[in-house]
Amino acid sequence: MRAILWDMDGSLIDTEPLWEVATYDVSERLGKRLTPELRAKCIGNTLPDTITICANHAGVVPTEELIVRESEFMESRVAQLIAERGIEWRPGVRSIIEQAHDADVPVVLVTNTRRRVADYCIDAMGRDAFTATVCGDEVPVGKPAPDPYLRGAEIAGVDPADCLALEDSVTGVRSAIAAGCRVLWAPMPQAAPPAEAIAEFAPPAEHLDGDLGGWSLDDLRAVHARLG
Repeated sequence: MRAILWDMDGSLIDTEPLWEVATYDVSERLGKRLTPELRAKCIGNTLPDTITICANHAGVVPTEELIVRESEFMESRVAQLIAERGIEWRPGVRSIIEQAHDADVPVVLVTNTRRRVADYCIDAMGRDAFTATVCGDEVPVGKPAPDPYLRGAEIAGVDPADCLALEDSVTGVRSAIAAGCRVLWAPMPQAAPPAEAIAEFAPPAEHLDGDLGGWSLDDLRAVHARLG
């Protein structure tokens, strides 16, 4: 393992509850609150895909104008929630990042969130935590396409196969696998995946039923080696 490519929302920090609030708000603005099952399909997705799910559920045509308008609302809503509530690191993450820095292992943040909102979170975490950051509006196509992780590996200067991607969503896992990365998949407790999804990704992904509390850089190296 020569580099770590780390998803942001739900993987580095627990911002998924904020996106959940904003997603439900958008669905209600469009006329019909999402079901929990449809909300789960939005986790890790791009804003256009999320808003399209909301619009289809409400029986509204997801025009380009509507997607732009609701994307701006959703980003502003999440930024407001970050300012009000702050952010919370997921267990074990900061310790592993510190160990990676000491070992000269690049850590690249790779998110579907657009730069406008991602910067609020990156500033709160500290920009020196990461070798570089890749946002959803800085690649041709966001997750589940491979572009974000291909860009992350390129910035790190290593082959994707030499990277371990850390993800919490099915969308993100698909993106990392498509890019050729090995993946540690640690979903948030509220987004536990169905058994068939776990089977789909193993290997080159390893599913963790829990968080990274108590984990070390060497543990991540061991996961990468097992998936090789």
